[in-house]
Amino acid sequence: MQSTRPNSTGEKSQKPSGINVQELFGRIKQCVAAGDIETAESLHEALMAADTMALKQIVASAELIDKAKVAGIEKDHLRIWDELYEMLSSEEKGIFFYSLVEKTLPPKSILLSQGSLNDRLFFIEQGHVAAIFTKEKINNLVLQVGKGGFVGEDTFFGMSVCTSSVVAESKVVVKILTKESVREWVDTAPGLYTKLESFCRLHDRYEDAYQIKRQEKSRFQRVPVSGVVSADILNSEMKPTGKHFKASIGDVSRGGACFFIKSSRKEVAGSLLAKPLRMIFSIEDTDDLMEFMAIGNVVRIRFHMENDYSVHVKFSSPIGKEKLELLQES
Repeated sequence: MQSTRPNSTGEKSQKPSGINVQELFGRIKQCVAAGDIETAESLHEALMAADTMALKQIVASAELIDKAKVAGIEKDHLRIWDELYEMLSSEEKGIFFYSLVEKTLPPKSILLSQGSLNDRLFFIEQGHVAAIFTKEKINNLVLQVGKGGFVGEDTFFGMSVCTSSVVAESKVVVKILTKESVREWVDTAPGLYTKLESFCRLHDRYEDAYQIKRQEKSRFQRVPVSGVVSADILNSEMKPTGKHFKASIGDVSRGGACFFIKSSRKEVAGSLLAKPLRMIFSIEDTDDLMEFMAIGNVVRIRFHMENDYSVHVKFSSPIGKEKLELLQES
């Protein structure tokens, strides 16, 4: 049996009989006082379902839960990340903190592996990690990150495989944010992702350090060229999938190439990341049209303007030196 009451539009809202709004509100306050936030949130949902017109109790209980979440944030954590939390509203603070998962990792633990995909952002709360860039079987230290630093931001916010491995140099305590958790923010805190990205971009130490190290160790000069690349997407067995596209070439080196594509959807462009490609390059800068074939993997995709993306490919093996010499002479 159900009872009804008119709402502000004159329609009748349904309220299951036997459910006392004040009783639910009282139980929410008890759970908040006991620190049982999960049960309090479940009761808050039950309160909204019981009577959509009980606005006073619905709003008051939501505020109690938000305050309890903020109060429950560890004080040491707040001190470490005070600059980030200053950017967030009270509601966003709770949502962000309770999206994190804490882990303690022993020395030599691998947080990120060079060449792999990554969907996690690591906030270092204790200990030190090292970002190591491996080139021709030689490990090169890019930078070290300790308490108050973070790693994984280049792949978490951008479209790239891991350009370095990150290894724990000591016992490390980290708080981990996953992309799966972030997807839940779309409805609960739509501006939180942008604020977090702005904070990480502002305090990013990795990208500059990596570019310096990469240039130090680079053997191959990049040559700007004009032309078209025709690419077949391969599967894990290096066989054609039947998917094919063409793109404008930006530059070529013996070790890789950059070309440009257009896509109205970021996820479509991003789907190329880490994919193996078989490519036929047709370069127009020489006296005669130069064509050559190469196989490589997409290691980074960058958004530029409107629907333009640059796709960066690393060749499986260097192309012949004579080809680049011809391009440099043209």
